[in-house]
Amino acid sequence: MTTHLEATVGSAAVPVTTPDGLRQSSFRPLIKRIKARGLMAGTTRYYLVTGGALVVAIAAVVAGLVLLAGSWWTLLLAPLLAITWGQVSFVAHDAGHRQLPGPRSVSDRVGLVAANLLLGVSFGYWNDKHDRHHANPNHEGLDPDVAEGIITWSERQHAKKTGLGLWVSRHQAALFFPLLTFQGWLLQVEGVGWLRRRPRGTRAVEGVLLALHWSLYLGLLGWLLTPLQALAFIVVHQGIWGFLLASVFAPNHKGMEMPEGQQTRLDHLQKQVPTSRNIIGSPLVDFFMGGLNYQVEHHLFPSMPRAHLKDAQPIVEEYCHEIGMPYVKVGMIESYGQILRYLHAVGNGRQAERLV
Repeated sequence: MTTHLEATVGSAAVPVTTPDGLRQSSFRPLIKRIKARGLMAGTTRYYLVTGGALVVAIAAVVAGLVLLAGSWWTLLLAPLLAITWGQVSFVAHDAGHRQLPGPRSVSDRVGLVAANLLLGVSFGYWNDKHDRHHANPNHEGLDPDVAEGIITWSERQHAKKTGLGLWVSRHQAALFFPLLTFQGWLLQVEGVGWLRRRPRGTRAVEGVLLALHWSLYLGLLGWLLTPLQALAFIVVHQGIWGFLLASVFAPNHKGMEMPEGQQTRLDHLQKQVPTSRNIIGSPLVDFFMGGLNYQVEHHLFPSMPRAHLKDAQPIVEEYCHEIGMPYVKVGMIESYGQILRYLHAVGNGRQAERLV
């Protein structure tokens, strides 16, 4: 017996099958190959170099703001700070997955500094949301990344839309990229709401760091720039940062297989691989996506240091081909083409092809 999935080659939908006999045992041989290559080992040097580079980058932007104080030329620094924040976001993400070497407390402290202090995002909120995504990727009702919201991800969600929501749904393919610019603000605002429901101790630690972040961020801009310049800087900086964040995560899952119902009969490979899409790498793609363009590998081994995902990719792809598991990798442009076609179809109430 086989489990049927839908896939596309180019733009044409074709059926693919996955052996129903794949269970927990199908993952063990792959784990052995990965561990034999030492790819689960920590990378202290990588994080020291990355951390040092980010400190220098942030200091350089602050120095630039001081030197150009009161000038509209400071807007040129907003994209640079957004790119830097994007890289800080990857460190916070890694800390949430305990990828940093050393005890768990190291990852927790680095995560709080990176997320709360530097980005203004609750580290606890991010972990809660992201862990649920990893546990059930693309599963409507279980994965918060495809929950009901502004964007329609399924035919079921489209059926509930009315008024303005329905109008947005019908035009969501055209609105998709502009909406991505709000991703950073969304994480910051939702994080505060999540934090208010946490125990007092958690609220105190994270709340103090968030308050310190906004005091430094808004205080520095308010001190060095005119109100209009500061507002323009914030809009450009936060918008580009949000776009970069969303541009990392959207290509990896949107338009892929969306499981329904119970998944108790699916093993780890069946749950993670068909719902994930790799983006073919290059030095530029790897930098801006932080290595998370190797999303299949990241979902199979979330605690694997991000620096090792590229080395794990050919091992995972070869193994998937050996056992008949569909493995998807496309270029960046094609990935967005698949996403937009999917959003246009589902946003207009048509049965959408799951683009694999």
